[in-house]
Amino acid sequence: MKRLYRSNTDVMIGGVCSGIAKYFDVDPTAVRLAFVLLLFAGGGGLWIYLVLWIIMPQEPQESEGVVDVVKKNEASTVKKAPPKSSSAKKPKSTGE
Repeated sequence: MKRLYRSNTDVMIGGVCSGIAKYFDVDPTAVRLAFVLLLFAGGGGLWIYLVLWIIMPQEPQESEGVVDVVKKNEASTVKKAPPKSSSAKKPKSTGE
């Protein structure tokens, strides 16, 4: 089922216009232009935009799987030993 969300990716102010554009599968510029025209035609565009900004939920983030998070945490907590050098430096002898 298709849901109406504010966009996270194509945001100018609040993501409302791009969210509406994604929902109706139209260009976000056309939706933005419609809101600007409504703004100049009596100020209704501003109030509609503000109400939608408050009402529309934010688009959910892509969540990582639990296994991926555990692997990342394990990788960051395990300290790696410095690599062993095959040519160990020997102290110089002074020849005395």
